[in-house]
Amino acid sequence: MRAMYLANYFVAGCIASSLLGWIASLHPMAFRAIAFLAAAAFILWGLCWLLDFSVSGWLKISVQNLQALLLAGMASIVIGAGVFLCS
Repeated sequence: MRAMYLANYFVAGCIASSLLGWIASLHPMAFRAIAFLAAAAFILWGLCWLLDFSVSGWLKISVQNLQALLLAGMASIVIGAGVFLCS
């Protein structure tokens, strides 16, 4: 996987998670929905780490590329969680 694609996924993830954090700050019901989506994404992220060989075969990418995507996803989720918690 090229670093350019990984950087694009990271920036897109940061934008998406920041937008969801901002939407969650607007209304209490939106906060609950976004919190549920964040919890579900975290569970899926953890399962992808545990089952990385199976998931990489299913996605037809190498394990290294999958782990790079998971690390970029975690970094963007941490940035989005900052917006989510501070707003």
